[in-house]
Amino acid sequence: MDIQDQTTAGRTRKPRTGPGRPAAGESLTPQEVARAAFDLIVAEGEHALTMRRLGEVLGVKAMALYNHYPDKEAILDAVACLALSRVPLPPAKGPWKSRLKALCQGIRGMARQYPSVFRVAMFRPAPPESALPEIEFALSAFADAGLAPTAQATAYHTIRVWLRAFCVWEIEELRTPRAAMMDVAQMTSSYPHTAAAVNTLFSPDPDRMFEAGLDLLLRGLQNWKDR
Repeated sequence: MDIQDQTTAGRTRKPRTGPGRPAAGESLTPQEVARAAFDLIVAEGEHALTMRRLGEVLGVKAMALYNHYPDKEAILDAVACLALSRVPLPPAKGPWKSRLKALCQGIRGMARQYPSVFRVAMFRPAPPESALPEIEFALSAFADAGLAPTAQATAYHTIRVWLRAFCVWEIEELRTPRAAMMDVAQMTSSYPHTAAAVNTLFSPDPDRMFEAGLDLLLRGLQNWKDR
């Protein structure tokens, strides 16, 4: 079921207001509403998305949106679908680690380009259907690593939780001004191990941290499956 199928289920139309004239908002499509919500969240953040505000953006009354979606949560599901559909799916060939790295890099790229929408996509109560190709891709790679189905699921959740946390850390914490980081660094003289790693701890290179953390996880998963 694609976005249109998901969002037209149970859809009702308002009566026409006159011969040949659609009711307000009837000429919209679910896809147009979802894209407008996506763009609104990108521009103003998830908190800005209300039915009234979205109606203003589309030039219709808020009630017209209910012709296409039952509520705001359904619109957020559609936005999550759009976000995840923008993650490129790597070729399903080559070493399993390389395939997983490429998938994670694509998700991180989406997070960096659309940080507000990334939160919507990755924090829904249930994954949208557009996430299924990515889930299948990851499980296939873990299967090629020799993991049984139950272990594949555990590995998938391990990588997903780390990736989501890393992207949120990169989006939020790394925006802290460097001056504040320097203040923290000046307080480490009594903590020798912290002082020795102060630059990496408080002024990290996110690209290096991403690659190192992902390598660490994948090596651990490979060793884990051999037990």
